[in-house]
Amino acid sequence: MRSEKIFKGVSQQIKVFDSAGDKRVFGRLSHFRRSVYGIRICFEIMKLYFDEDKNKIECTKEYLTKNMAELASRATIINFINDEISKGSLTTQVSLKDKRVKIIQPSSELIDEFTMWLDIIYRAA
Repeated sequence: MRSEKIFKGVSQQIKVFDSAGDKRVFGRLSHFRRSVYGIRICFEIMKLYFDEDKNKIECTKEYLTKNMAELASRATIINFINDEISKGSLTTQVSLKDKRVKIIQPSSELIDEFTMWLDIIYRAA
């Protein structure tokens, strides 16, 4: 009985995770889902973007490379971020604290897809 419930829960979560790979529905999000570091970068960018703390951490390439160091090399992470910026999934904005620093933010399309995906996750739960 218990193992059946666990199996059903795991199967449901796999289905939800796989849904993010549907390029017709999640054209931008599906790029992030292709690798462990990609989806983790997406989660971190979203977390920082929606953080309402006035002293919040700025999401920069440097911040992401340090926090994803266990998942991929610095060069891999920077290349991934640059690719997503060129595809339009991520945008950059000049930091108000330091004009030399570029803040990485999700595009409005990525935010919409991520929100839709979270709705699917919560409905499945």
